[in-house]
Amino acid sequence: MVNRELSATRVDEIIGRLGFATRPAVDAAGLAALYRAWCRRIPFDNLRKLVALHHDLPEIPGMDPADFFAAWQLTGAGATCWGSNNGLHSLLVGLGFDARLHAASMFDAEVNHGTTIVALGDEEWLVDTALHTDAPLPLIGGRVSSVAHEGAVATAHRDPRGWLTECTNPDPDARLICRILDPIDHRTAELANEKSRTSSPFNDGIMAAINDASGSWKLRNGTLTRVERSGTTVTSLTDTEIDEFLVEITGHSPQLVAEVRGALDSRP
Repeated sequence: MVNRELSATRVDEIIGRLGFATRPAVDAAGLAALYRAWCRRIPFDNLRKLVALHHDLPEIPGMDPADFFAAWQLTGAGATCWGSNNGLHSLLVGLGFDARLHAASMFDAEVNHGTTIVALGDEEWLVDTALHTDAPLPLIGGRVSSVAHEGAVATAHRDPRGWLTECTNPDPDARLICRILDPIDHRTAELANEKSRTSSPFNDGIMAAINDASGSWKLRNGTLTRVERSGTTVTSLTDTEIDEFLVEITGHSPQLVAEVRGALDSRP
């Protein structure tokens, strides 16, 4: 049975690994500091998922928060939206935040995404591990709210169907739209993650994204996008360059990268 709670000792270990000497305060400033550290230290990626799919493992790894954080500490791996938001939610709750998992819909279609909302008094903030907005995105009724990180901009507004967010996309001429749906529990997230085994844009090529102080990196299907305040650069990478990026920029271990490369290279 999956233990969805993190012990106090484990929470403190994770916080230390994220660069904190003490626990962040349970307020807006503490949430902002924690989420910024997450976006810059824990990648949004599909590496362990690719290995699991290649070996037809009975479960896609990373949904157990303890497993998620252990893998990150040992290999630098993150996860796709269900596993990474599951982990963030458990960490936030362990720190004392009022956090909720939510179903969501990329491109405002069917349920295909998981995300996290934190309530602080009368205010709510979106902290999404895939959108990597670097700062919590405030959800404020009656107007459009926004945050920006070195050229990447995210907005949120409420319409008759609920909250809708828009973010800078790797394609500079497009916007990434995400509809926030109902709250869900960890078990629902686990089931959604397993459902993605048969249908997901992250089941084939390597995908990884992370932020730094100067901007954001997004790698997908051999194309690397760098977003900075000065503009957006798009570069096609060879397999060797992809592997180097994963080790040097997103912080993945050479052993995990080699395992993923072996899985991809051995496909029929």
